[in-house]
Amino acid sequence: MLFDTFTVSAFTTLAKVFGAAKALVLARFFGSGAVLDAYLLAFLAPSFLADVFCGSLVPVLVPKLIEFEYRDGRTGAIDLYGHVLRRTFLLSCSAAAVLACGAAIMAALGSGSARLNLHLIGILTILMTPILPLAAVTNVWRAVLNAQGRFTIPALTLTLTPSIIILGILLAGRSHGIWILAAGTSLASLAEVLVLGLGLRSVGFPILPPRRERSFSLVEIKKEYVYLSAATAMSAGTAFIGQSMAAGLGAGSVSILNYGTRLVGVLMAIGPAALSVTILPRFSHLAAARDGERLKQMLWRILSGSLIVAGAAAALLIVFSVPIVRLSLQRGAFTATDTRIVASVQGFSLLQLPFILGTTILMRILSALNANRVLLPISGAALVINTGLNYGLMTRHGVAGIALATSLAQAIVFMALAILVFRRGLGGFLRDCDA
Repeated sequence: MLFDTFTVSAFTTLAKVFGAAKALVLARFFGSGAVLDAYLLAFLAPSFLADVFCGSLVPVLVPKLIEFEYRDGRTGAIDLYGHVLRRTFLLSCSAAAVLACGAAIMAALGSGSARLNLHLIGILTILMTPILPLAAVTNVWRAVLNAQGRFTIPALTLTLTPSIIILGILLAGRSHGIWILAAGTSLASLAEVLVLGLGLRSVGFPILPPRRERSFSLVEIKKEYVYLSAATAMSAGTAFIGQSMAAGLGAGSVSILNYGTRLVGVLMAIGPAALSVTILPRFSHLAAARDGERLKQMLWRILSGSLIVAGAAAALLIVFSVPIVRLSLQRGAFTATDTRIVASVQGFSLLQLPFILGTTILMRILSALNANRVLLPISGAALVINTGLNYGLMTRHGVAGIALATSLAQAIVFMALAILVFRRGLGGFLRDCDA
């Protein structure tokens, strides 16, 4: 598991490097003008829908694929995969069509807009609507590969989007760059489909599974998906609310918040996100085998070790927060005063690192036990608590108060999940699965 986690983390780190290079290329060709703003606003809707509603397919589908293979063999897993693939693709195509219609209306009616080029935003949104059905396919295929213990190819695809976008912009130049940027974003999603399709064939799963009469119900899978996607949307809403409240603190506050939370975002991607990918199939195998004792031992071992490592890393980074910001950002218009403020935000933000890692592990154990329903009330309460803490702490500590509020909210979520999981016991959730 350590090797698999390291592999996923390594490719995620590489993707972050390519992402940084993409930011440099965008800055060189587009600066910070209205054209780039139009692309970013157009990308917002399809990317949010893909991340929340398509991304939630993986943690829901992996345990079910493993359970069906335990119970009915490879044929049962392929049948489940085929039904889910067809249904999610059709639903995502319908959602993409609705999004494209809305974008077309925006493009038609927004040609005379003064502050925002709504016409350009609408056209670019139409160019990027294929992201949605392609994301549905890629996430179903990621789930199949992860359920089979294959992590390298899904992790490799993380590097495709930034690298293809960089190549497209460099080839196109300034003249048609924004159109190439939008088309390249969709093309990158298509490239992920092609690479994952090759990986799918390598594990013996068909690209287009045969249509068979369904002998099982999808009701439970639908419920788990709704619970998890709603909880994910609420988590995304927390970041949106934080940035919106930061905007009320004055000019530059949103930028300071983004600079101060960037390091945590990178660490989350190469740490908790990578670990969540590799532990879910292992939890799911033990849950499918009804081996509650080994599942509990694995959970304790992974959770305790992860909290110790993440806590030590967070403490070390907090101590050196000022030098980190100074070395990485302090040049040009970014002054020593900015360094001090951003370092304060970064220090408060780093406090959440062990809690995020612990929450990620507990969420994956609940996904493996088909208990995502408990995440919905906890995520809703966390959204309310985080908003209240933002308001209370930002009045005293400014932007740093928002970062501190997020860390405190993450600590509360972790403690709530830990109490729920360990007080009730894994055996209780396993009995619910049987029911």
